[in-house]
Amino acid sequence: MTTVSQTPGSGQIRVLPLYEAPQSTVYVDKDGDTWVPNGHTPSGELLLACPQPLNPEDAGVGESFAWTLGLVQAQFGPLMGQSAVSA
Repeated sequence: MTTVSQTPGSGQIRVLPLYEAPQSTVYVDKDGDTWVPNGHTPSGELLLACPQPLNPEDAGVGESFAWTLGLVQAQFGPLMGQSAVSA
C-alpha cells in the first residue's frame, strides 16, 4: 500500500493511504515535479495537475489530461505528500 506521512500536533507520525491524505496535500513525483489537487472524477477519485513541470517540454498545450492520483502514482511514482503550506 502506498502511504503518505502526516504529522499531528503531538509530534507523532501518522501514516495514511494516499487516497485518504488531506486535500491540502500536494505531491512530488520521482522527477521532482509538483502535483496539485485539481478536482475529482464523477466517481470521487482525486484529480491532479502538474501546473509547472521542471522540464518545459513536459508542459502541454490546451486542456490538461485528467490525471487521477492512481495514474500519477503508476506513471511517475513513488509520490511523496507535502503540506501545501510547505510546498
